[in-house]
Amino acid sequence: MSDVLARAAMKELDAYARPYLELLESLSEDELWSTAGNIPNSIGTLTRHLTGNLNHYFGTAILKTNYVRTRDVEFSERGTSKARVISDFREALKATEQALQSLDETMISQPFTSPEGSQYDTLGEYIIHMAMHFTMHYGQVDYAQFSIRATKPSAS
Repeated sequence: MSDVLARAAMKELDAYARPYLELLESLSEDELWSTAGNIPNSIGTLTRHLTGNLNHYFGTAILKTNYVRTRDVEFSERGTSKARVISDFREALKATEQALQSLDETMISQPFTSPEGSQYDTLGEYIIHMAMHFTMHYGQVDYAQFSIRATKPSAS
């Protein structure tokens, strides 16, 4: 395994982050926090969770930032402005990119322990796990946008 994995992860992150940010920009404040269509978590909640996840698992774990995660708040806090949600998400994406850029072949092939103590055979395995987590939430957000928009009354 080499730093090719880190570059591939950055490329895929960018491929998902761009449309994710476009979706966030297209939402109204109400849509951002809506759970219409019986979705369990709003797009805002999922984005706050993913922001915390990226900051924790890439910022804290790899860059050794001082970020302190409060996971419960990610799911309980409502009404943060759309501008703040987007700004925080952008910053988490930047931290993730910086973390991935900081890696070299030796680091990627070494065993890795996540901040909460989960053991991975290699840092590369951890990166793949985190990329899959990101895409899972991207899928949830994509589904949520259709649920929200399907419940909006049509303009006639």
